[in-house]
Amino acid sequence: MFTWSACDKVPLLAPTESTITLTVSTTTVPVNGSATVTASVTESAGTPVQNGTVVTFTSSFGVIEPTEARTEGGKATVRFVASTQSGTARIGAFSGAARAEVLEVLVGGAAASNIVLRADPQTVPASGGTADIIATVVDEAGNPLQGVIVSFSANAGQLSAGQATTNANGEARVTLTAPRTTTVTARAGSQTATIEVTAATPGITITGPTTAIEAGISANFTLAPVTGSTGNSVRSVLINWGDGTTTQLGAILGSTIVPHTYARAGSYTIHAATTDTQGIPGELTLPVNVTEPAGIGVTLTATPNPVSVSNALQQGLVEFTASAGALGGGTTASIQGYWWDFGDGGGTFTTGGATNHRYTAPGNYNATVTVRSTAGHEGVAQRSIRVNP
Repeated sequence: MFTWSACDKVPLLAPTESTITLTVSTTTVPVNGSATVTASVTESAGTPVQNGTVVTFTSSFGVIEPTEARTEGGKATVRFVASTQSGTARIGAFSGAARAEVLEVLVGGAAASNIVLRADPQTVPASGGTADIIATVVDEAGNPLQGVIVSFSANAGQLSAGQATTNANGEARVTLTAPRTTTVTARAGSQTATIEVTAATPGITITGPTTAIEAGISANFTLAPVTGSTGNSVRSVLINWGDGTTTQLGAILGSTIVPHTYARAGSYTIHAATTDTQGIPGELTLPVNVTEPAGIGVTLTATPNPVSVSNALQQGLVEFTASAGALGGGTTASIQGYWWDFGDGGGTFTTGGATNHRYTAPGNYNATVTVRSTAGHEGVAQRSIRVNP
């Protein structure tokens, strides 16, 4: 009797060459979260093991509840409960000589696939202010992770805490007190995210002309105050045009046009340093590209040509007509005037495109007309004139 009672208490284990396969209800769990672990045990023939076969479960950290379970229909089920630490839990199972391949469950920060970082507000007053920093931690499927410890750091100012734990929405929050523009970094597991909280400065905008900026041609730049920057008016602006010249302006109370002429083509960066009525500084930059000036297309006709100085009707008189076309790129030019050189030492200026000149000596002459626009564009045309005796 005693021998049979002892045998009844020996646990039933999986037969030799049995196979154990582990599955888990989720491969990512939050800190202190749980998952269901199931071991499917089959004999070498592929049939489920006898009901009541004992399977023992293990985990590298956390708790298995219970550590042993008996099969029902070839399956034994337990619960994995994560601890307060983040990491990868390696879960195993065995019964007799049969062992399952280790299954990995990502816990807390180890399950983090991405961090979305935001600030509310993202801009603080120039004199300093506070902003809520919110880090949302999600897993590979985009689901929020609860119970993940997020570490925060900032290159300026002060954080209310160096760490925070995500809530049910996957959000961890701290408060930043920033005296100036500050970069905040959040870390969870192997994931990192950064955001810049900017300090408001005395604001202006600077806008270049809508047409090309050409060397030697005056271009108009528009400055305007930005509503809702520091809340103070801009009392002075120093513009560095990037070509070695500067312009000092006073208060910018509304849209203000400032002209500037670049002597040479090239790439320049405009820096506008501002100061508001409280002495708070600010800065704005604008890159500009300056091209070579567009030329004016000009045609020149001369009638008659050739001309005779001895002919009673001609008497060396030539009628010149200049036609000014569009600028390069097709823009219409507003013509300022025509400068004439008749090639014999004579010349004149006209506001219209027609004039005449009397040649008094025979020979070959090169007549030239130079046309200039009101903006400073230029075009040249030439005609060879033959004067007969």
